[in-house]
Amino acid sequence: MEKIAFALDIDGDWPPVATEHVWCEKTGSVYELHNAPFFIQCLALGDKFTAEPDPVNGCIFDFVVVEPSGHSLAWIIERAGLKFDDHAHELSSLGLRVEGFPRFDLFAVDVPASVDSDAVNALMDRLESLGFALAFPVWRH
Repeated sequence: MEKIAFALDIDGDWPPVATEHVWCEKTGSVYELHNAPFFIQCLALGDKFTAEPDPVNGCIFDFVVVEPSGHSLAWIIERAGLKFDDHAHELSSLGLRVEGFPRFDLFAVDVPASVDSDAVNALMDRLESLGFALAFPVWRH
């Protein structure tokens, strides 16, 4: 397994970093993503994709998903006065995996294909109604 660097498109002040490193396993010319990304659009845990790292800086600028995993990805951002840690156990109890990026009050949520999508959707709706900012860069449920 190796860490792969992705160059990110910054729009205004988001994302707050220009590069994200993720864990991948490479078999031949195909990579498989092994963690939920915080800023990479259109790529979820377990997806298999092809890409050519830039010869100058080694970053991936473009990729093609050749085998979607069935996983979805949600991003949750804390807002003033809200603490996601108070709710993370609810996601875990549904079979979701949560990774945090405390510096930016950001959480990446891996949603496996096998989970109860109605329960997940209801919980995400409730979190949003509480004031958390949510994004769904990959939603396959």
